[in-house]
Amino acid sequence: MGSHWIYTGSFIGALAISLILVPLVRRIAISRTIMDAPGGHKSHTLPVPYLGGLAMVVAFSVAVIAGALVRQDLSFVDGAISFNPGGIFEPGASTLGELLLVLALALALSVMGLVDDLRGLHPYVRLAVELGVAVALIAYGIQLKSPLPDSIDTVITVIWIIGITNAMNLLDNVDGLAAGVTGVAGATFFVLAYANNQPFTALLAIGLAGCTLGFLRSNFHPAKIYMGDAGSLYLGFLLSYIGLKIKVDSREISQFFVPAVVLGVALLDTTLVVISRIKRGVSPFEGGKDHVSHRLMRLGVSVRRGVTIILLAACMLGCIGIALSKAKSDVGYWMLASLASMALVTTVLLTTKRAVLTVVTDAVDGSKSVA
Repeated sequence: MGSHWIYTGSFIGALAISLILVPLVRRIAISRTIMDAPGGHKSHTLPVPYLGGLAMVVAFSVAVIAGALVRQDLSFVDGAISFNPGGIFEPGASTLGELLLVLALALALSVMGLVDDLRGLHPYVRLAVELGVAVALIAYGIQLKSPLPDSIDTVITVIWIIGITNAMNLLDNVDGLAAGVTGVAGATFFVLAYANNQPFTALLAIGLAGCTLGFLRSNFHPAKIYMGDAGSLYLGFLLSYIGLKIKVDSREISQFFVPAVVLGVALLDTTLVVISRIKRGVSPFEGGKDHVSHRLMRLGVSVRRGVTIILLAACMLGCIGIALSKAKSDVGYWMLASLASMALVTTVLLTTKRAVLTVVTDAVDGSKSVA
């Protein structure tokens, strides 16, 4: 069976399972009153059920495990999946072992997010768990490999994993946004991995795109269900991991920025929010309507149109990321400079007086604790 059929099957499988499970978990959430109630700092006006993230966890896991087992020569190195019980979890020894490890770490973050959704957790507890997950991934041998010293690569890797994980959690601030951006990024990473002959990474990326697209059907405005932290932390970690796996030419320094470009929407939103809150003397861990999406809406853009604009920007960044992955550094630096200029222009627009809310106390729509 050709690998392209495996990718198609994994995408359709993740999409179908997500489409089937989301209405089911929605009914369970409603029957057990697991709802995000309006009022106080919330911006939605009617109760919306949680647990959408759990549907994506199951859809993604089943699809990628099935895909890996059907085609046993999928590997991130040019070999076969090893089923050697003695070495399955040794770093670099087994694609299957790495898949199970990554799914386990992602599940741990999802469970933590679910607890936070239901009962609430202190931000430092969340950070400690995220740090443990990052260290576990690095200990397995997965980290940035750049011309810099290994110690610096390790620090950058920890910051990247925790940063992207929380960036997606922050981006879950309006209906359909986090799921849509993840779907676009997953599709982009699939193209990059497929072009670089990375079947294992390509399988994960296309599975991620499938499960988020299936969820998006019920999450686009007006949302019938939220993913909650159980979903956003799960997606964020997987994106950070896949970003680390994408091959680049180590001789072309600009190519190391490809994953950051692909996830540029989430990074811009997080940077804007954190700097804005610190500048106002507000904790970055507090909720607020100071995200890119909220600023667009204060400029007169509707929820649907605002999310669509941001998703189109994500598509544009995905295309630029693919181009950057093939560019020599002398061209790549100019591409990065152009993106930096575009980010600056966007920031200026979104920090105009009309777009800025003087006092931000409301938490974002679709997220609970950190947004």
